[in-house]
Amino acid sequence: MAKTPAKPPAPRADAAAKPAGEKKSSRTKLAVRVQDGDSDFLRILPFGLSKPFRSLSLHSGGGRQTRLQRAVRKIYPFLQKLEGAALGEEGTLIGNLPIEQALKNDKAIERAIKVFEVAWQLDLIAILNPQGKKISPGKRAAPAGACGLTVTQAEQSYIDRAIRLIFAANKEALTRLPAEAHALGALPRLRILAGMNAMALGEVRLRLGGRFGQLLTDQTDTDWLNALTHVKAFQIRALGETFGPAAVEILEWDPRFLYSFAQSFAVPEQIRDLGLELRLVRTPEALRALGNWDIRDVTDKINDELNKRGRPNVKDRQHETDIAVFRTMLGADFPTLVKQPASTILAFGDLLRNIREMPPGPPRSEIIENLKTFCNRYLDYMTPDALAALELSTEIEPDEHAGPTIPEIVGIMNGIWGKPGLGRVFFEQHLQRKDGVAALRGLVDEYREMVKRGSIQRKQDIATIIITSTVLDRAISRYISA
Repeated sequence: MAKTPAKPPAPRADAAAKPAGEKKSSRTKLAVRVQDGDSDFLRILPFGLSKPFRSLSLHSGGGRQTRLQRAVRKIYPFLQKLEGAALGEEGTLIGNLPIEQALKNDKAIERAIKVFEVAWQLDLIAILNPQGKKISPGKRAAPAGACGLTVTQAEQSYIDRAIRLIFAANKEALTRLPAEAHALGALPRLRILAGMNAMALGEVRLRLGGRFGQLLTDQTDTDWLNALTHVKAFQIRALGETFGPAAVEILEWDPRFLYSFAQSFAVPEQIRDLGLELRLVRTPEALRALGNWDIRDVTDKINDELNKRGRPNVKDRQHETDIAVFRTMLGADFPTLVKQPASTILAFGDLLRNIREMPPGPPRSEIIENLKTFCNRYLDYMTPDALAALELSTEIEPDEHAGPTIPEIVGIMNGIWGKPGLGRVFFEQHLQRKDGVAALRGLVDEYREMVKRGSIQRKQDIATIIITSTVLDRAISRYISA
C-alpha cells in the first residue's frame, strides 16, 4: 500500500507579519516593513499578543510618531551610505553625523529627506503598506505599515522639525509664516528669513498677501531676500499704507534698491511724504540722498497744541520732513526733483537746510522763489552731467571761490534762454550732448573767474549781462545762430 505523501507544515501563526505577497526587486536594497516600527518589547511577543498592541500604537498620534522614529533609525544608516557613494567624503553632510546629532541639525534633516526621496524614486528603498505591499512613489497618500503615516506626513514631520530648528532664535517670526512655508523646498529661503524681525516679517506677509509664497521659491532672488531682512516693520507698513495693493511692486525692485530703502528711511513720515513718487527714484544712491534730507521731531509741539484744546497726547512720535517741505514748495514740479541723480538731491537738501536757518524776510523769499523757478523751468532739461557743470553752491552767502548760488544759476539759465540765437534750442538739443554740457561748464567757469577778479559782482543781473553783451560768450559762441 502506497504511503500518503506528507503534508507541508502549517504556516506559523506570525506568518501574516511577513510580506509574503511582495518580492524584493533586484534593485531594492532596503525594505521598511510593519515590524520596523515595533518596539523591542513588541517584537518578542507572539503574533496573537503583538497584533492588538501594534494596532493601538498605529491608531494614536503619539504612537505613530514613535513608530516613525524607529523606522527612521533603520533607514538612516542606509541614507548615510548612499550620500557618501553619491557625493564622496568631501560632499557628505550626514555621513559622519550620528542620528541624534542629525536630528538637531536642520541642514542634515533636509539632506536626509532629499537622499531618501532619490532612493525611494529609484526603488533602492521600498516602503511597505500594512499588507506588506510596496508603496509606489506615485501613491504618497498610502499609509506605511511601519508607522501608519503616509510618506508625505512622515516627511512633513521632519520638515517641521527643521523649521523649528531654523527659527529657534526667532520663535515669534515662526508664528508669522503661512502654511506654504512648511515645505522642503522652502528651507534654504527660510534660513534667510529667520534673521528678519518678526513684526517686519508679519507686515511683509500682510502686504504681499497671496504672493508671499513667491519669496520661498526660485522666483525670488536670494540677494533680494537678504535685502528684505533689513526692512523694518514701520517701513513696510508705511509702504503698504501709501501704495495699497500695489505694494507688491516691491517684489520687482532691484536688491540694491530694496536694501537702500531699508537703510535710508528713519521714520514712516519720510515714506508717506514721498508717496507714489518713490516709483520715480532712479538709483539706490538717489534713494539714500532723499533719506538724508532733514527730519524734525515735532511731537512736543503737536502735544502742546492738543493739550491746549483739551485733547490727549499722540501715541507715537510725530515728525516733519524736508520731503514734505519740498513737495509743498514745488507742487507739480516735485516729481521732477525726485527723478534727479543723488548729487542733485543731496545739494537741494543742503540748500533747504541753509534756507531754514535764514530769518524770514525778502532774501529768504527770493531764494525760495528762485529755487521754484529753476525746478519749474529748467530742471527737466538737466542731465546729470549738465547739473554737475553748474557747480551749484548751497551756501547762502558764498565767497568769491564758491560756485554759483541758485539765484545766480537761474540768472545764467534765463540769460541762455533769452539770448538771441540760443534759447530753447540750446536746452532741448545742445545741452543733451557732451559738447553742450562742456559749453555750459565753460560759461560757468568763465563767470566764476570774473567774479573772482571782481569784473562781475554776484549781485549783478547775470541774465542781462549774458543777453545784452558778449562778455560771457566765449564758451557758447559756436551755438549762437545768426
